[in-house]
Amino acid sequence: MEPLLVLFDVDGTLVDTAGAGRRAIESAFEQVHAVDPGAPRRDGVRYAGMTDPIIFRDLGRALGVGEQQLRERWTQLLDAYLEALEEEMGRDDPRRRALPGVQELLETLSVRPGVYLGLLTGNLEAGARIKLAPFGLNPYFLGGGFASDHAERPEIARMACQKLSRSLEIEFPAARVVVVGDTEHDVACAHANGFRAVAVESGWVPREDLEKSGPDALFDDLSDLPATMRALGLDDV
Repeated sequence: MEPLLVLFDVDGTLVDTAGAGRRAIESAFEQVHAVDPGAPRRDGVRYAGMTDPIIFRDLGRALGVGEQQLRERWTQLLDAYLEALEEEMGRDDPRRRALPGVQELLETLSVRPGVYLGLLTGNLEAGARIKLAPFGLNPYFLGGGFASDHAERPEIARMACQKLSRSLEIEFPAARVVVVGDTEHDVACAHANGFRAVAVESGWVPREDLEKSGPDALFDDLSDLPATMRALGLDDV
């Protein structure tokens, strides 16, 4: 079989962290920029499907943080965010979970000859690893594309394929790359690179919005293993 690369989004696709990322970001802004993260004007900032640098930029604007100040304290903000995220994920919260079907799917794909797994996420790489660690999912992914590589998701997708092709010493043609994600932005970044897209409704985007984005397959979640395998172009489990 020609090698297949499957790239997974994190939040809403693999795991539900019960808002840990959002709380960590807002905590970092409060600490570094001395702003009120609970200000009503921040409610218009979108998190789902956005990359961390874009969320930081948009939240800064919403809270009145000047662009120069944001640039000057950028490294400090990222450090504060990752520290806050580590603390958040270290707290017991029964709402946090690996999403339905994820563990079985990753176990199945990880032992399948010719199938390779990577991450494609708007999280910083360190942030993505912190979010996956409590669920034991990090070992399934050697690498991928992250917001620490680029702020725009289509470019993250291209870089994920490029980086994994180099590290694995395998050339993956676009037709042999599949993106699995829970937002229309995941679908769009896949199509922008000629990759296939499998969308799941396990995140926070309404089904009709996912349908409009034109994924190659759309599921409620990843719990139907045979159907998911077929959508990835793998006919048997």
